[in-house]
Amino acid sequence: MKRTQLAAAVLLATGSVSAFAATYSVTPLPLQDTARNNFGRSIDDAGQMLSVVQLEYNPPINVEQLENDTTFFADIGENLENEDDVRNGIFSDVDYTAIVNFLLSSPNRITGQKIAQFRTFKADTQDASVVPGLDQVSEEFGEFTRSVESIGRDSLNGNFVVGDSTGFVVLDPYENEDGDTVNYTYPESGQQAFVQVSGETKILPPVDDTATGFASARAINTNLQVAGFSTVSFRDDVPNAVESCGVEEERGDVPFGRCLFTVYNGDFAVPRISRAFANTSTTFLPGYVLLSEINATIWQLDATGDVVSTETFPLLFEPEEEQTGHFYTYAYDINNQGIAVGEGLTGDAVRVARPNAQALLESERVATVFRDGETVELLPRDENLLSQAISINDNNWVTGAVLRETSGVARSRLFAYNLDTQEQRYPDGFFRSAGVTANAINNNNIVVGLADIDATSDTQRETAAFMYNIDTEEFLDLNALVSCDNTFELLEAVDINDNNEIIANARIRTTSKYVTGNDIINDAGETEEVNTIVAVKLSPIPNGEVEECEVPEDELPYERQGASTGWYALLGMFGAMLFRRRIKK
Repeated sequence: MKRTQLAAAVLLATGSVSAFAATYSVTPLPLQDTARNNFGRSIDDAGQMLSVVQLEYNPPINVEQLENDTTFFADIGENLENEDDVRNGIFSDVDYTAIVNFLLSSPNRITGQKIAQFRTFKADTQDASVVPGLDQVSEEFGEFTRSVESIGRDSLNGNFVVGDSTGFVVLDPYENEDGDTVNYTYPESGQQAFVQVSGETKILPPVDDTATGFASARAINTNLQVAGFSTVSFRDDVPNAVESCGVEEERGDVPFGRCLFTVYNGDFAVPRISRAFANTSTTFLPGYVLLSEINATIWQLDATGDVVSTETFPLLFEPEEEQTGHFYTYAYDINNQGIAVGEGLTGDAVRVARPNAQALLESERVATVFRDGETVELLPRDENLLSQAISINDNNWVTGAVLRETSGVARSRLFAYNLDTQEQRYPDGFFRSAGVTANAINNNNIVVGLADIDATSDTQRETAAFMYNIDTEEFLDLNALVSCDNTFELLEAVDINDNNEIIANARIRTTSKYVTGNDIINDAGETEEVNTIVAVKLSPIPNGEVEECEVPEDELPYERQGASTGWYALLGMFGAMLFRRRIKK
């Protein structure tokens, strides 16, 4: 079912369209020829957007490393279209794809070339340029190595870009005790926060950089304050491991750098409370992070991107001596008053029943505010299982998600909270049990994110991009605000600027492609279509009008009946014919 039907039904049944007379056009970012998928991350007031591409086309290949430092030819050589050509650096579409898939399949292989799955691009609707993070230009390739994963998070006027990056991948030839040379390859640091200013990348250092430390930069304000989080201390296990790497007899027959990599190896990810996994204290985290304390961090930059000062914000509680777990506070956003918001652990546990799963104990996480050197809990704890603040605007409205239990199942719910008035809002989504996730709020008090639109599944529900106006209390599906002939299915609104321009992630049908970007042709000589995710920009249309679009009878949302009383009114109004309200250009 297309998302537009439900959105239109909500609009028609409630009549809630008056405040959004300026409806939207859809323009994809110019990245569809760059990678298989690209995911929107942010849009600033200058209209500059960040998007993370996945499985980028035509990565450079080092054939010498492929031949000498991997088992590629032994494992796959006989299945190549032309093994001799590959050894000479000549790749067919099929063989090129086989090489890249092989290199991507084992990113922690001790030798051989590394290829990053994700890189970030800065774009408008016409041009795009890479945000390389800590990557460097290779003399061999004449371009970035594409070995470094860079995730851009936020930008200011298209000039300052902040985010996270893995370390640069080094080639470390090492002669072992047998006299053989092993060409170790590994990133020279754990995940680092960075700022890119006028094309130059600078590290935003963690407070404690033992084993290179860990940091994440999430947002930047007009005063050049960057909000995020970083390691502030480690348990003795980590410095002891680093010390052991410095002793040849203890580290074994490997170079120091490779030994140190075993300490900080791994990707760090912050879970959202709407996701199925429990919390950050799980095995997908690198061990050295699990053995650390992480605090919300604000880096003050100067005009060149250098760090002038660093401020951290403590835990919400004082751990007992016997409590040796991983504890944290995270900052996700900061407004121009320097107030940051995020989340922190309480030191307690709660039992949570996720959809279609048994109830499990999870670390209790609560929405927090960081100001004047203090970490302050935002919402009444007894009303929610978990809570998380994601964004704050200059009117001191904070938005995020709370996890509440309905009929024995915990789902996320949108909240908006005003720091000055203590006013709270908990709007419903498209139906009563819909999960809702907020991603951003602008200074016009408009929240954007994604919300469940299909109640037929308890686990993998379909979602739609939404906007919620705090002042008018309208909750709208953005699919209902674009033209009837729009081919992009808007799944998630990621960010919104003060011009009410939105970057969203959309699903579209495209042809399946090789890693070269060329279409895959099947045995019948035909292309095959697949679903692809792309970032799109939604631009308000001055004096835009809502357009009525006929919905085919076989797309009528019968499963949605009973989700709200508006459906009965809608079906009674139109009988067998259903219209959806959409934009007319």
